[in-house]
Amino acid sequence: MKVPRSRRRGKSRIFRANTFKAIADTRIISSNNAMNFKVEDIIHDSYRTAPLMEIRFEDGTVSYLPAFNGAYVGQILTFLKGGDRTGSIDSLKNIPTGANVYNVELRPNDGGKLVRSGGLSAKVIKKEKGIVSIQLPSSRIIDINENCRAVVGVISNSGRMNKPLYKAGNNYHLKRARGRYWPLTAAVAMNAYEHKFGGKRRSSQHKSKSVSRNAPPGAKVGTIAPRRTGVK
Repeated sequence: MKVPRSRRRGKSRIFRANTFKAIADTRIISSNNAMNFKVEDIIHDSYRTAPLMEIRFEDGTVSYLPAFNGAYVGQILTFLKGGDRTGSIDSLKNIPTGANVYNVELRPNDGGKLVRSGGLSAKVIKKEKGIVSIQLPSSRIIDINENCRAVVGVISNSGRMNKPLYKAGNNYHLKRARGRYWPLTAAVAMNAYEHKFGGKRRSSQHKSKSVSRNAPPGAKVGTIAPRRTGVK
């Protein structure tokens, strides 16, 4: 039997992200000293969905972060000094409720794990007893330690999906720059031995797409551990 794509992931170069194309790591520095920093340059990074801004702190440290809407070379911003100025970096406890933030830390000093793609931002909803609730772009609300840091603002390049690709070749090169395998053959267009949904009868088979969360690689395709099934 042919091995399904989900089981082949990680075994071949075609499924690996082209991390060598990334210009630099994009993390908030671990320093706890309040200081200013300057935007030195705005850089295009083909590996990411948003441009990067090269920033230099007063102590000489150079770092890279996804650029925010309105960022420009020479801009002076603050680090751990409070306030809600767009582009400043601060702890969530010092960022006012209702502000947009991105590159949010999941745990204090981890550098930023959440909301890092072009055009995205999260919103600070409420604060209570050392916990800050933020609403993610998916509308999900999560609770985070108030000492976690974030960048105030919205990541730039929000219009990246508006420009049409026109040709399949453009989409191919875009996907390959990000390390994604494309094009992908539809599962229902495969043979029965190649995929769980394969076979000539296609949609008339009415096979269930639900699969256990504990299913082994190769069988874990379709709707994984759905909350509900059937027509709404």
